[in-house]
Amino acid sequence: MYPAGHFLLAVVPLTVYTVARWRRLPSGPVVLLLLVATQLPDVIDKPLAWTFAILPSGRMLAHSLVVSLPVLTVVVLLAAHRGYGQYGMVFSAGYLSHIAGDFYPIVRLGMEYYFFPNLFWPLLAANPDRTPSFAAHSPDSLLSLAVPLIVFGVAVSYSLVTVYRSDKRVTVEIPLR
Repeated sequence: MYPAGHFLLAVVPLTVYTVARWRRLPSGPVVLLLLVATQLPDVIDKPLAWTFAILPSGRMLAHSLVVSLPVLTVVVLLAAHRGYGQYGMVFSAGYLSHIAGDFYPIVRLGMEYYFFPNLFWPLLAANPDRTPSFAAHSPDSLLSLAVPLIVFGVAVSYSLVTVYRSDKRVTVEIPLR
């Protein structure tokens, strides 16, 4: 799945839930957090596999449930301890939606899915990528590159505008003496 697809897979249900529950759109910081969380597994694994050849697959370390579930549990617990439990949950949901987006063929193919063992690495030996390079996975046309750029542009713009607008509402008086 491409980056925009990972983001949309997480932001659409969040938006529907937020609008249905509170009759408003998700806040800018939540959208930005979701944007980061949905991209993080690829940001970790792809360079380690395709650029530095440290991992045999771009769907291995950060895509493994054996690795990610304990890490996300710690993230949620730390966030909750500091009073940001909802942010920890949103981050974890976005991160896990990325993994679900990459491994959805398991629903149809089960253990026959080529990358199935990667989901449980290091308990199972990971299967290497068949085409381990960024060039092999690059968009084939400008139009297919435009869609992700538009999706990310809208998400970042929305986040920045809502953060800016919320800062304008809060005024802080600075004592002169």
